[in-house]
Amino acid sequence: MAGDPRSSVVALLAPPAGPWTRRPRTIPTVIVSTFAAKLDILPAAQRRLWDEFRDGLPSPFVLYGGTALALRTGSRESEDFDFFSNDPLDAHSLRDALSFLTHAELIRAAPSTATYLVDRAGPVKVSFFGGLPLGRVGEVSVCADNGVRVASLLDLAAQKVRVVQIRAERKDYLDLMTLLAYGVSLPQALGAARALYADFAPLVTLKALSYFDDGDLGSLPNEVKQALSEAAAKVHTPARVARLSDRLAES
Repeated sequence: MAGDPRSSVVALLAPPAGPWTRRPRTIPTVIVSTFAAKLDILPAAQRRLWDEFRDGLPSPFVLYGGTALALRTGSRESEDFDFFSNDPLDAHSLRDALSFLTHAELIRAAPSTATYLVDRAGPVKVSFFGGLPLGRVGEVSVCADNGVRVASLLDLAAQKVRVVQIRAERKDYLDLMTLLAYGVSLPQALGAARALYADFAPLVTLKALSYFDDGDLGSLPNEVKQALSEAAAKVHTPARVARLSDRLAES
């Protein structure tokens, strides 16, 4: 459609690199906080797999996406697990390194990207994105029950205001509403995205948050559309947000 504010997807993945090796599970002392994840948002199959992450997930991986937000806020039921890392990965070596992937089906493999379908009396989609040239603006937290690292609300907000430039999905707009409700302002989210993504254009996001004719956005509640449009209209300039680190997490 003419005037569509969304740009094409910009690849974030680095070139493929060497295989993963099994490493002992450690929780580095540089992590500043732990939190009690809201595990009731996990469907039964995901909840069963969640417990296995305690002993099997290498420390470079950080949980991002809607599940990370839901575990922090309890905002919606989880759909999958998306783990990000700065370190390159190989799909087949990763399967050898992670015991919970032993019988999983590899449903997508690309350079430094792998998505598996894990059966735990129900299917669970687990994706790994490696070699990412991505830093962070907030501190990673550790889930108290199993040590999984979860991105900060500000980093999740930066991801969300960028992703609405790429796709038109209802869940992303609802996630932005949750982030606003939890105290991350739209100027802060835009400033965080600008600090993390060299190609980020705040105006494109502001336009996207005022246009609801694409995808399944028409099904958004009217009050959500109004709240996002008003929040976008009030933004004069993104907040100044400093990049805390060039790494997703310290190892």
